[in-house]
Amino acid sequence: MTTRTAVVSLVTAALACVPAMAQSEGSPGTPAGDAGSGRLAAGSKAPALNVDEVIKGKPVEGLQEGTAYVVEFWATWCPPCVTSIPHLTKLQKKHKNIVIMGVAGAERAGKEPLDAFIKKQGSKMAYTVAYDSDRSMWNAWMTPAGQNGIPCAFIVDTEGTISWIGNPHDKAFDAEVAKIAKGSKLPKSAKGGSKANSEADDAAKTDDEPKGDDASKGGTGSDGAKTGN
Repeated sequence: MTTRTAVVSLVTAALACVPAMAQSEGSPGTPAGDAGSGRLAAGSKAPALNVDEVIKGKPVEGLQEGTAYVVEFWATWCPPCVTSIPHLTKLQKKHKNIVIMGVAGAERAGKEPLDAFIKKQGSKMAYTVAYDSDRSMWNAWMTPAGQNGIPCAFIVDTEGTISWIGNPHDKAFDAEVAKIAKGSKLPKSAKGGSKANSEADDAAKTDDEPKGDDASKGGTGSDGAKTGN
């Protein structure tokens, strides 16, 4: 056996011992998972909801089996996040049997400006909005999923499994929401909504619609830089 043949044989044998890289079975753009690594991907069990408070919308007492969820990370200073608000509202009205929750986990000026922003949105922001002051939810969801740009949505099915991760402006987002909505039922605590919130929405209606097609594309990094998901 020649030296070259021997080397080729050794390399071939070594490669045969290397396990194949895990592949994600989620929608395009969903990061590949690696079982046991702690990384989040399609097929991973969704982490717990851990927010300071629900500022607007129906109460959310954790992820309940039998209910499908859309958990979107956003910020008031992020233009693409603002342009996604009317769309999320439209989806929530269309799929009343799921919970859509926007998590403000990257605010720079604290809760007071966030409260004012949500109040100004009024009925245009007709879904649950929560505040994550110390980024604990960001660290439990976004970081393990390898996501550093917002808006970023996690779709969770009725069994508490993440089915899709990506930008809510992505065309695949709506289709996946419709898919997980089938068979979903709201927990008793979320039925009926809040009369106070509805009255506040009516009082805070405004004609200030988000504008700008460019702002609706891609996303914004946690440092404010525009990114693509």
